[in-house]
Amino acid sequence: MESIQFKKEELMKKLTFLTVATALAVSAQVPPVPAFTEAQTAAVGRISAGLTTQNEASNAARIALINASLMAPATVAAKAEALRASELALAQARAEAFGKLQSSPEKLTPAQAANFGRGGGRAGQGGGGNRSFGTGGTIPNLTQAQMDALTNLTNQVLPLTRAVTDARTALTAASLSEPGTLAAKADALKAAELAVANTRAKAFSAIQNSSNKLAPNQLQAFLTLGGSFAGFAFTLPQPINFPDSEGFVSIFDGKTLKGWDGNPKFWRVEDGALVGESTPQNPSGNNYIVYRDMEAHDFTLKFEIKVEGSGGSGFQYRSRTGIPWLANIADNVTANVGPVNLNWMMTGPQADFWPSSADWTGQFYSENTPMRILSWRGQVVEGYGMARKQQMGNIGDRKQLASLVKMNDWNEYTVIARGTTCMHILNGQLMAVMVDDDPQSSNNWSGYFGVEIEATTKVSVRNMRVKKIN
Repeated sequence: MESIQFKKEELMKKLTFLTVATALAVSAQVPPVPAFTEAQTAAVGRISAGLTTQNEASNAARIALINASLMAPATVAAKAEALRASELALAQARAEAFGKLQSSPEKLTPAQAANFGRGGGRAGQGGGGNRSFGTGGTIPNLTQAQMDALTNLTNQVLPLTRAVTDARTALTAASLSEPGTLAAKADALKAAELAVANTRAKAFSAIQNSSNKLAPNQLQAFLTLGGSFAGFAFTLPQPINFPDSEGFVSIFDGKTLKGWDGNPKFWRVEDGALVGESTPQNPSGNNYIVYRDMEAHDFTLKFEIKVEGSGGSGFQYRSRTGIPWLANIADNVTANVGPVNLNWMMTGPQADFWPSSADWTGQFYSENTPMRILSWRGQVVEGYGMARKQQMGNIGDRKQLASLVKMNDWNEYTVIARGTTCMHILNGQLMAVMVDDDPQSSNNWSGYFGVEIEATTKVSVRNMRVKKIN
């Protein structure tokens, strides 16, 4: 693991804030006590000042134990012993100083002494309570899964920290009333701290051996949080995972055309892919194969597509068949296939895929309607059916985005359709967004999925799966 220098000063600031907050909370919950005389206040101040070195040593030892639990688990036992020694030294110094105070004219009354004990015997610092640093914060580039893992770690550790709090409180109280028991109280504190450290170490090791492993800069931030993670934090979504099929249903079995309806002159299954092929000897013109076993409106669609040749393809969605065809059909196509069969012709939105063209792949195309190209690659467009369309933003330069399109090779295509909004994503890059607010528009139908073949080309599509919302 890359060596990381822990930012001690940041953690110390957190510690000071938390201990002062603890003192304020404690003082707000206890009944009034006799006011300290000016001499008593000065005496207590001297005790606090005199314990500064021991307090800092104790805090540093605990930080070292936390760091060891995350970065060097084999040293945890030694760090716990060092923490015990520093806490014991602090308690003994406090006991000695308090003994001198109680033997002086500034002796505290029982109520004053009890209040001093509730404050941890650390005037100006607050209590000897739970000095936990995991109060939330920012860890860079944190994914939701990483946040869940760290939260789970913290949930495992938190029940054990109560024992730490109780043990430290007992050690503080003993330094003011039973100094002969300090060694035993320090042993109990060590055992409690060791239990927390070992639990943290085991849980963190599991994280670092999983897909949620923290990067060095993330570990640095987690150390700054004191090895605990609670409260609010920003997270990143899970990274792109095109193969992920959780919640998806396959619409192609890779072996047969079950559920698919198209002209067998052009469509077949080959090497686990649905293949459409148009040649000069067997021209298809605009030709489609329709998946009849599902209609959908809102969904996420994933598929892989490859085009070979100078023609192109596209994936139809929210589409219908049986609608009169608007475009002219070439004579050679008519001679080859006969009169147009509208049951094999699709009308509706298309995720275009035409690698031989520098402009079209990824665009939002309205097949067999006067709307045609609505959102070119690289555009975000808002429209209302055939009435209007307005570019609202840029995704990227159309020519530069073309460099992501693979010719004669497999491409990963994702289509997301929600309500009036459709998005086309190719090889992990957003290509086009179309928002059509006309509820009667063909872009907002619920309809079929299908694949197009056009001109002289061979198109192959595989791994087609849909997560249907409605």
